Amino acid sequence: MKKTLFALLIVAAIQGVHAQDGNNICVWNAMNTYNTGGGPEDLERGIKCSDEAAANQSTMGKWKTWFYRGEMYTLVFTDTTLKKKYGSAAFEAINAFKKLYEINDPKFKDWNEVEKYMLPLATSAFNEGVDQFQAKNYAQAYQYFYSIKDINAILEGKGKTANIDLATALKNAAISAENAGDLDGAIKVYKDWIAVKPDAAAYRAYGAALEKKGNPEEAEKIIDEGLSKFPQDANLLVEKINKYLADAKYTDALTYVNNLLSVEPNNDGALFIKGLAYEKIGNEDSVVYYYLKSAEINPKNVKPWNNLGALYVNKANAIIEQMNKLGNTAEDTKKYDELKEQRKALYLKAKPYLEKANEIEPGDAQITRTLKQIQMYTAE
Repeated sequence: MKKTLFALLIVAAIQGVHAQDGNNICVWNAMNTYNTGGGPEDLERGIKCSDEAAANQSTMGKWKTWFYRGEMYTLVFTDTTLKKKYGSAAFEAINAFKKLYEINDPKFKDWNEVEKYMLPLATSAFNEGVDQFQAKNYAQAYQYFYSIKDINAILEGKGKTANIDLATALKNAAISAENAGDLDGAIKVYKDWIAVKPDAAAYRAYGAALEKKGNPEEAEKIIDEGLSKFPQDANLLVEKINKYLADAKYTDALTYVNNLLSVEPNNDGALFIKGLAYEKIGNEDSVVYYYLKSAEINPKNVKPWNNLGALYVNKANAIIEQMNKLGNTAEDTKKYDELKEQRKALYLKAKPYLEKANEIEPGDAQITRTLKQIQMYTAE
């Protein structure tokens, strides 16, 4: 009696295995019917079977489960009727092929067939990323562009040639993540991007993202790494200059400003920053020269004129503070008159620069107020 019961249990177990294998047969039949003139409903019939095969212990480790699942979901993703209904179809397909790759069953030899599915899958995923980006669905666009990384890894891991440039896909993924406000996602992609294809723009954006994330030290390391590879990239140089200016390291900033000007000698912004750095250092002749040089290249920029006027106004204001501290003695009165003339001379130096600034930006309250002050103190 015990032997009979044991035999029945074995039979039941075998039947259970066949039932689960039947799920893969169900998926294959669904795809075959669809590919030979069937409709979307045939693929949908296969989805349930595939889900059961992927979840069952007896079939989840078999290559057929993931091979068929990858093929089926690729068909779902490229079917115009089913694509909207099954929004994650592309990612299901990619994950299935990834699982097939990871299982690495030596019995599975049909990687050429996988390639036939994965190449159009890559194209469709990339194009879907473009469509989602244009529709301002940035988070979805990010997912589609970033999925190219897994697709290419599988193809290239099996000696196949990928049809989508990974660096381009990663660049698009990073831009999408930034637009979606996903800094963590963007940082992850920038790291992958520079590993795949070092790019000055990637280093700059990577550093900026780290800065936004609150990691200034890491950001500086990335910018320095970028500059070691692209020492003449203007954008990276600007990032380094801005860092030194923020830290009030003006002498250090000048080194990178000079590097930038060696690449772009007519960069009015760099010339302005050079003037600003010399102003902080205290070299008046250089301040005037570089501010005027910046204004010559970009006459519509009010900043050099405003800063030149402010240079002398600030010196005049410092003299006013000295005048206010004087007493009523004859010596103090004499000193007061001397300082008064010095103040007037400084205001007269500032006047033409501020008048030029007023021409560029008429109505600026601060400039108008300062010009009136100058007029009052120089009319005597």
